[in-house]
Amino acid sequence: MPAFPIPLFTASLLFFLGLKAWRERETAPSVLVVIFACASQSLIISLHYHYDVEWLRSVQPVTALMIPPLTYLAYMSTSIRPLEGKRDWPHLLPPIFALISRFWWPAAIDGLIILGFSGYGLAMLWQLRSGSDSLSLTRLGDDTRPLILWRLVAISLIGSAFSDLMIVAALNFDAGWLHPWIVSIYSTGIILAIGLLSLSDVLKPPPQKELPAAPETEPEKRGTAVETPEDQAIIAQIEKIIREKEVFLDPDLTLKKLSRQLTLPEKQISVAVNRAKGENLARYINAYRINYACDLLVKGESITAAIYASGFNTKSNFNREFLRVKGCAPSDWLSQH
Repeated sequence: MPAFPIPLFTASLLFFLGLKAWRERETAPSVLVVIFACASQSLIISLHYHYDVEWLRSVQPVTALMIPPLTYLAYMSTSIRPLEGKRDWPHLLPPIFALISRFWWPAAIDGLIILGFSGYGLAMLWQLRSGSDSLSLTRLGDDTRPLILWRLVAISLIGSAFSDLMIVAALNFDAGWLHPWIVSIYSTGIILAIGLLSLSDVLKPPPQKELPAAPETEPEKRGTAVETPEDQAIIAQIEKIIREKEVFLDPDLTLKKLSRQLTLPEKQISVAVNRAKGENLARYINAYRINYACDLLVKGESITAAIYASGFNTKSNFNREFLRVKGCAPSDWLSQH
């Protein structure tokens, strides 16, 4: 085994990055909890397997099964809705089941861990199937980046379940010597991936302003993907608020915030835009931002000034959306106008 174990390196890195994020005060608390949970799990793995701290054998499965629900709750609180005690308390059950099983049914531990990681990973992928419009708390300017990030996190959870399955297979086929190596390299790599993905800037929450509560989301009307008169009315409302208030210039604009300003359900807005415009809400809003930026460029503003004045948070996102909307880079477009 290496003198400086891989899990210990992972723990050190995640603790350092987590403390840095905590000091900057820009990362959501639920995301910080995930980062420190991953760091703690890597430390426990290191102490157990590389420094023979035997009593951690009973602790390790319990702390391991804290990671999937914590990750899921971080996903919910940064992308879908605020956490609610009455609604979210069942997510405390996986580590409790692990603790009970550790003393009364040890043989079930491996199955619980595999089920916990794969179950939460699959649940996230299932919820993310409807695309970026389902992430009502994320900035519209980030487009598909939060969607891609959370899908990667979900896949990492499933990958961790696969690593535990590999450990079970190794033990059952008399290849127990592979156990510490699988834990050190594969399992720790997955934990590191979850922790690093959680530090992405797209998970930094936008400032919350007090707005009237939006109506409850109504069930989506099924049976047609054709634009309806109701869709046209919603688009008219959106375009009116865009003209009068220029809401697209708010870099922290989210579906939830737009829903409150329009006093319309979130789902109703996203479905109307999808059907009427053939694109998701983020791209619809970003098109307004790009056109506004073009007006600024024609008036003599620099590209950098136009980026941030038009509601974008990053140059990369601006350049990507500019290419999508105008078909060329900002500098090329400017040379033609």
